[in-house]
Amino acid sequence: MSAGMIDKSLLRRRMMALRDAMPASARIEASLAIADHADAALHFEPGTVIGGFLPIGSEIDARPLMARLQDRGARLALPCIVAGDLVFRELLRGAPLVPQGFGTHGPGEDAPELNPTLLLVPLLAFDRRGGRIGYGKGFYDRAIARLAPVETWGLAFDVQEVSAVPMTAGDRFLDRIVRESGVLDPSASASG
Repeated sequence: MSAGMIDKSLLRRRMMALRDAMPASARIEASLAIADHADAALHFEPGTVIGGFLPIGSEIDARPLMARLQDRGARLALPCIVAGDLVFRELLRGAPLVPQGFGTHGPGEDAPELNPTLLLVPLLAFDRRGGRIGYGKGFYDRAIARLAPVETWGLAFDVQEVSAVPMTAGDRFLDRIVRESGVLDPSASASG
């Protein structure tokens, strides 16, 4: 195993432990603050397809944000694992959700597949360049490459920031990162 892989594995464990250590009430409050920041910063036309996600374990809860975006006219889609990759199926209020693996749920096979032009991305760690690591299966990196061009907004708690995420050739950088302290624009960080 390469040094970069070891670094990522250790970083994943460390960041998951930090996130898990946050009290549930702090995660709820932070998720609501993130929804406020992202809702104010996201500009899109009604009918825009936005890919969201349901929380796994101690992840950010994107549901309050997704409800606001849907109220503003977005068509929402959730990731579903099909043949080892992510596809995004339309999320309609009241429609049943089925297990997708990894402790999450998504729309069933009868839901239309959509290609988001804006993607809310879960993560374990991020840096100010827009680097991110997830759980290590590469689902989101492959989906981002396939959906390109797609605007990517990572959602994370402040405690998930690190000085530098080890990146490899297939890893994708995020366009924005929203945390409870505000929206981070990596392009502004790089130029300033």
